Amino acid sequence: MYSAVAQRLVQILTLKAGPQDLPSSHGLLQFSAAAFLLFAVLRLLTVASLWESLAQAILSLIVLVFFLRALLQWRNTPERLTQTMTALLLSSAFIGALLLFPLRALQPVLLAVAENPQLNPADLQVPAGAAYAWAGLSIWGIIVSGHIYRHALGVSLGIGVAVTLIYEFLLVGIVGLLSGLS
Repeated sequence: MYSAVAQRLVQILTLKAGPQDLPSSHGLLQFSAAAFLLFAVLRLLTVASLWESLAQAILSLIVLVFFLRALLQWRNTPERLTQTMTALLLSSAFIGALLLFPLRALQPVLLAVAENPQLNPADLQVPAGAAYAWAGLSIWGIIVSGHIYRHALGVSLGIGVAVTLIYEFLLVGIVGLLSGLS
């Protein structure tokens, strides 16, 4: 089964298959959620403590569940939740794993900016290759998520990408709001 899932994931990542092509399995969904959380925490550890990273990763999963459930209810297709959530989590975990490499190279820059937000960008020694890799992988992730939303919601790729960006802005807003409360 996992070989078939890996093949489908590659097809989803190359925009040749959609979430409906994955098995509707709660076990696979749980595995996907665990992989998502693992790689989200590893990425966040580049700039935050373990507890902050874990809290933010769990928060992003919770927000995604509510966001996706609301979208599918709105489109009258709640039965697509398991496969769509699995596709979003698996693709995010895979791309998130790849993002670890450029993030490690960018870590000194990210920490410097986190410590001093007023820092002049011209004063930073940003590794260009890592920055381009991070940007490329991030854009690929947005397109893949948009592709998944396209299939799940029956909309165009452009609308799917817009939905992805709405989720990202919503998550950043919620994290910012909660960070301001502590």
